[in-house]
Amino acid sequence: MITPAFRIGQIAFVAVTLIATAFHAPLTAADRWIEVKSPHFTVVASTNPGMARTLVWQLEQVRSAVKAVWPWAKVDLDRPLLVLAVGNEEDMRALLPKYWESRNSVRPASVMVSSPDHSLVAIRADLKAEGQSDVNPHSTTYFSYVTLILDQSIDADLPPWLARGVAEMLSNTIVRDSNVLVGTPIQRNLQLIAERGRLRVPQLIQVKAKDPDLSTQDGLSRFDAQSWALVHMLMFDKGGARAKALNQLFQLLASGVDAEKAFAEALGTPEALEADYNQYLSKGIYSFVQLNVDVSVKKEGFSQRDVSPSEAAALRSLLYTATGRPIEARAAFAEARKGDAGADTYAAEGLLLEREGKLEEAKGAYEHAAAAGSKSPYAHYRLATLRWGPNPSQDTLKGIDQLLTRAVALNSRHADAYAMLGEVRSLLGDTNAAGLAIRASQLEPADAGHRLVTARILLRQKRNDEALKVLQGAAALTMSAEQAKMARELQAVIERK
Repeated sequence: MITPAFRIGQIAFVAVTLIATAFHAPLTAADRWIEVKSPHFTVVASTNPGMARTLVWQLEQVRSAVKAVWPWAKVDLDRPLLVLAVGNEEDMRALLPKYWESRNSVRPASVMVSSPDHSLVAIRADLKAEGQSDVNPHSTTYFSYVTLILDQSIDADLPPWLARGVAEMLSNTIVRDSNVLVGTPIQRNLQLIAERGRLRVPQLIQVKAKDPDLSTQDGLSRFDAQSWALVHMLMFDKGGARAKALNQLFQLLASGVDAEKAFAEALGTPEALEADYNQYLSKGIYSFVQLNVDVSVKKEGFSQRDVSPSEAAALRSLLYTATGRPIEARAAFAEARKGDAGADTYAAEGLLLEREGKLEEAKGAYEHAAAAGSKSPYAHYRLATLRWGPNPSQDTLKGIDQLLTRAVALNSRHADAYAMLGEVRSLLGDTNAAGLAIRASQLEPADAGHRLVTARILLRQKRNDEALKVLQGAAALTMSAEQAKMARELQAVIERK
């Protein structure tokens, strides 16, 4: 039997927004925490309920704005976005101490990180634009949020100028009481281009993700400014005449067309855009879109409840884990386990232990999480992968089935869990198992691994013709060396029959 390979989630730092103000009283376990929940966002806040509701409402409006500008965008993320909101800088320091450890370090207004179960945001809810109505103080968090949407919406690697230019443009979305401003000009970008110069359009669109200039903050800032300006021109210049062409570019890239060919087909030659781009930067007057707020999103309709000190500690532990603060994380674990919210801390502890190379101890932490009723989909999925071994017994497979069933119940968009559950049920004799693997491919169409699992299940059921079609579809996708080897082995099985 070919042993299946399943992926392990990784913690990755995503983004930081920077701003400085005065210190206030520090955050403590005794502070009141509340949860405000809308249809698409959960905010847990140590600030007042009104401020928390406003923040949730603004996030919903940004989501609606992205959907209005690009209807094809998949704004429902595969992992929930969890926001921890605090009311002042000192509370941010309690959540993110590393940014205050150096005298010259920056003071973040918001930080976004990714974990296997959530996208996590820590944000200061008290910040406003300080009199600058066209500046979003949390622009970098919105940049990261838009990047998550793009990654989920387009099953292809977008050229850096497009991915970062679009995210930069939407990062400065301004939410007001009655309208939402999309595409307001970013003066710092225009100033940077004016002072430091720019690449010509043919050069800009050829920059690759691994370009050395993008590895420095200065180089990345200059690149983002220029990419923003090009996207802004394509979106808004001449009354938005090129906006449909920009949409066409996304569609071509999503269908697998080479970036250079897609650009030429949708927008023409980059050389032909150079004169318009130069004129756009020099004219000094820039358009943007004003949308009405989504009136279906009502603050009074959001649910609200008090969060216990134990729950608040458990949530803080997730942020400490994701930002690589094991000492603070373990202190928060201990605090959470004094109350009734300790179950999910074992999932975070498992991640810490894996990072430290202690796999058996990590497995024990995930076992504890599952037994305690953790609501972490990753804890159940990861434990299932750790229980998998060569030639698993029927009892082992049934136990893994239970874990994966729980994982997809907790997160119905967990593609890896669906694929593995299909494999397990196939080995248990379930004739409907292929449907679960197909569901994984529907969630992540660009992932060849899910198709290989589907093909393997179909072969097991002697549905060779169907398996061959799935393999042919997988062959059109990017594969790792391990996946390519697995595809060859499956092909060989079909040819022998």
